[in-house]
Amino acid sequence: MVESSAFSGMGFQFFISILLPVAAIIYWRKKGNFSWKVCWAGVGVFILFSQVLESGLHAVMIDPAGPSLKMTDNLLAYALYGALAAALFEELGRYVVFLLLLKRRREFGDGVSLGIGHGGIEAILVGALGAVNILVYAIMIRNGTFETNLSALPSEQVSQLKIRIMESGFGSYLLAGIERTGAIIMQVMFSVMVLLGVRSRKFKYVLYAIGLHFLMDFFAALYQIGTIKSLWVIEVFVAAFALLSIYIIRQLKLRFK
Repeated sequence: MVESSAFSGMGFQFFISILLPVAAIIYWRKKGNFSWKVCWAGVGVFILFSQVLESGLHAVMIDPAGPSLKMTDNLLAYALYGALAAALFEELGRYVVFLLLLKRRREFGDGVSLGIGHGGIEAILVGALGAVNILVYAIMIRNGTFETNLSALPSEQVSQLKIRIMESGFGSYLLAGIERTGAIIMQVMFSVMVLLGVRSRKFKYVLYAIGLHFLMDFFAALYQIGTIKSLWVIEVFVAAFALLSIYIIRQLKLRFK
């Protein structure tokens, strides 16, 4: 049975995933460097390149009964593919948008604005809507209708999903909500780094962003395939990467000056 406290955790994850991007926009507007145009461009980058194009490739490459690829059951290949696909689509998406659509938006604040848009919509779609989705599943489990409503999915996949939801307590959702803070910081760092590459006409910065993004997602994928067992290991890594991202952002800002 799903713990009662878990429902509170789902609520926390939902609200923090909404409030974080709102708070980031308010703060950056007070700093006087926020651009709604660039922010919305960041939203578009995530939706088009991640949710449409990347998801389209996943439909071709990933076994729906996964986690595995259609051409191999090797879990490491699955983790490598997932991390590389995310890094390439999102970073090259930022590069294309800054290069072709935002030709007059090349200041440091523009990079931050695009990162807030990108990370903000990700927080809403992944964090907030993800919490709502899990809440619906949890209610189904309590009502005894979970298997019936998900009968179209492979039984093993349904069983694994049910176990994961039942074993997740308040702390898991608390961490997932807090993790969105780190994710937004990282998206800002990636956006500023790619913009510097466009501004300075040095593609190496785009490659740096791709490499760092790949590293972050690959580490998370290792948890998904079970190589890393503890969620706390992932959360510590995310926190450390977020702190590193703050340092990188500050160093990149100096190059804009």
